Amino acid sequence: MVNSKFLRSRVAKRVFLLFVACALLPMAMLTVLVFLQASGELRSQHDHELQQSAKSIGLVLFERLTMLDSDLQIAALRVQQDAAPATSGQSRFIKIEVWDGKVEGHWGGALSADELAHLRSGRSLVRVAPCSSDAEAKCVVMLKAVDVDSRSLRLVAGAVSGDYLWSADKLPANMDLLVLSSHNEILFNSDPSIQSPPALSSRPSSSGFLEWKIRTKFSEAAYRDLFLKPEFLAERWTVVVRQSDRAYFLAMQHLRNTLLLVTLLAMWIVVLFSSIQIRRTMGPLEQLGEGTKRVAEQKFDTRVEVTSGDEFQQLAASFNTMASRLGRQFHTLRAISDIDRAVLASRKLSAIIDTTLTRLSGVLPSDCFAIAIFESESSDVCLAQLTMRERHSNAQLVFGNRIVPPVMVRELRESRALQVSLGGRETPEYLLPLADRGMRLAEVFPIVLDGKLFAAFICGQVSPQVLTCDDREAAREVADRLTVGFSNTTLIGALEQLNWGTLTALARAIDAKSQWTAGHSERVTEMAVRIGRAMKLSERELQIMHRGGLLHDIGKIGTPLEILDKPAALDEQEMLVMREHVQTGVRILEPVATFAEALPIVAQHHEWFNGGGYPAGLAGEQISLHARIFAVADCYDALVSERPYRGGLPKERVVRMLAEKSGTQFDPEVIEVFVRLCAEETTAGCRDKVVYLVESTS
Repeated sequence: MVNSKFLRSRVAKRVFLLFVACALLPMAMLTVLVFLQASGELRSQHDHELQQSAKSIGLVLFERLTMLDSDLQIAALRVQQDAAPATSGQSRFIKIEVWDGKVEGHWGGALSADELAHLRSGRSLVRVAPCSSDAEAKCVVMLKAVDVDSRSLRLVAGAVSGDYLWSADKLPANMDLLVLSSHNEILFNSDPSIQSPPALSSRPSSSGFLEWKIRTKFSEAAYRDLFLKPEFLAERWTVVVRQSDRAYFLAMQHLRNTLLLVTLLAMWIVVLFSSIQIRRTMGPLEQLGEGTKRVAEQKFDTRVEVTSGDEFQQLAASFNTMASRLGRQFHTLRAISDIDRAVLASRKLSAIIDTTLTRLSGVLPSDCFAIAIFESESSDVCLAQLTMRERHSNAQLVFGNRIVPPVMVRELRESRALQVSLGGRETPEYLLPLADRGMRLAEVFPIVLDGKLFAAFICGQVSPQVLTCDDREAAREVADRLTVGFSNTTLIGALEQLNWGTLTALARAIDAKSQWTAGHSERVTEMAVRIGRAMKLSERELQIMHRGGLLHDIGKIGTPLEILDKPAALDEQEMLVMREHVQTGVRILEPVATFAEALPIVAQHHEWFNGGGYPAGLAGEQISLHARIFAVADCYDALVSERPYRGGLPKERVVRMLAEKSGTQFDPEVIEVFVRLCAEETTAGCRDKVVYLVESTS
C-alpha cells in the first residue's frame, strides 16, 4: 500500500493532483478514444461481415437455382425421349411431374401469357406456391418446357427441396437466415420461433441494414435483394441475415476489460511513482520546514541533513550556513543588548568597563579584550589606562600610566579601526600588556567624544589572523555602544556636578541672608547624612536627604531680616512669623517634581517625636525618618553655633541636652545613633566631616 502521510501538506496534495491530472486525464481520454475507435471498428467489421454473409448467401441461392435448372433440363430431355423424368440431381427436388400444357394441383395455378412465353424461350420458370402439406407454407416450384417447338406445350415441374436450397444446417450457429418474397412472405426461416418478418417497404436500396424486432428487442440485420426475373421470371427475393451480437459484445467486453486493466495499472504506476517522487521532494522540504521552526525557536544549532544530490542538498547546506550565521548574530545581538542595558544603567566608567569585558566572550572570537581610557595631561603627553580580560579567564587586569604619542592619538582619532601587530619593537606602549600575554595582533576601535579621543576598544588575537567582516562590524558596534555609555556617563557626571553645585549655591544664598546662619544648611546636611549612613539607609535615600537638607531652610527667604538677626529672644508674634518659613519652603519647592521626595524634610524637620512640634503637630512614625534625622542634626548645629542673642554651646553639653530629649523631642533610635557617632569622635567632640554621596570631580 502507498503511504499517504506524505500528502499531509498542501504542496504535496497540489503536486500529487498535478501528477494525477497530467498523467491520468490524458490516459483516460486516450482510453476513451481507443475504446470508441475500437468499438467503431468492431461494429464496422461486424456490419461488414453481416453484409458479406447476406451477399454470399444470395449468390449461393442463385447458384443453387442454376443447378436446379440444369437438373430440370436433364429431366426435360429424358421426357422428350419418352423416358422417366428422373435425373441425377433428383434428391434436390421433392418430386418431379410432367404435365401437358397446363399446371395441375397446387403448383401455382394457371400460367400467364408471360410465363408461357418465358417457358417457350427455353428458360425455366420459378414460382412460389403453397406446399401441399401446409397451405400456409410456401414452396419453391421450378417449371421447364419439354419441347418448346411443339404446339402442345409439355412441362416438367419440380418441387425444390428446401434442405438443398436453403441448407440451413450449414449456417453458422450464431446466424439467422430469413428469405422473403417480394410480398414480404416468408420463404425460409432458420428460426421457427420468429413469426413476424421485418418491414422492407421503406428500404432505400437493394442492400443495406435494417432493424428487426424479434420478440421485444430490436436487432440489427443485413439484407440483400436477389433478382430472379431475368433468368427465372420470378419476383425478387430478399435475403435477410441476422447474426447474434453476443460475439460483438464479448469482444467489446474483452476490450473494455483490457482497457480498464491497463488504465488501472497505469493509474497505480502513476500514483506509485508520483508518491515516490513527491516523498523524495517533500522529505527535504519537511526537514527544512522543521529546521526553520527550530531556528524560529532560537535553536540555532539545528542542522538539516539532506543527501539527495540535487538542489535540495545545496539548499540544506545553505540553510545550515544561514542557521549558523543567524546563531552567531543572534548571540552577538543579545550580548550587545545586554551590554547596552548595562552600559545605559551604569553611571561609572569602571562599571561600564567591567560589564562590557565580562560579556564579550560570546560576541567575538578574539582571545582577549581590553578598553583603554585616554587622559590628556598636556598637549605633549597622553596617558592611557588599560583594563584587560582574557577570553577564558575571570581575572581582570588594570594597567595605568601608559604613554601614547600625540601622533598615535591623532591616528586613532581620525580612523574607525586600526590593525596593530604586536611583539615587535614598534609595539605601542599602551598595548604592551597584550603582547606580554601572547597576543600577536590587536584590532583597535577608537571611541571619540566631542572630537577628542576618549577611549579605545581593543580585540587581541594570539594568531595574526584578522577578524572577519561580520566580527569587525560587531566589534565596531560594541565600540559604538561604549561611546554612548561613556558619553552618558560624562554627561550625567557633568549634570550631577551642576545640580549639586546649584543646590549648594542656593543653600549658601539662603544662609548668607544672615551672618549668623552662614554654612548652617551644609553643616546640617553633612551631619544628617552621616547619621543616615550609620543607620544603613540606601544610597537613594541618602541622596534624597542630601538634596532636601541643603534646601530645608529655603523658606527663610521670606522671613524678615530683623527677626533673623534679633539680638534678643523672639516674642510670640515674631515666633509665629519665624515658624512660617516651613510652609513657605514647601510652597517654593512644591512645583519642582525633582524635590517631591525631599519635601517631608522641609515640612517636618521642626516636628517633635511626642507631637509637640510644628507646623502640623505630627508624632512618632507620622514624621518621616528623614525629617526625624534632620531634627537632631538641625538642633545640634543651631545649639553649637553662635546666635545674636547667645553664644555657641559646647558640643559635649549639646550632645547631653539632645540625649535628654530622647523620646520627647527626638526619635530615640536617631538619638542613639547620633550619640554613638559623637562618642566615636576624638576628645575634641564631634569632628566636622563632609560626606558626599556623589564623588567630587573638582
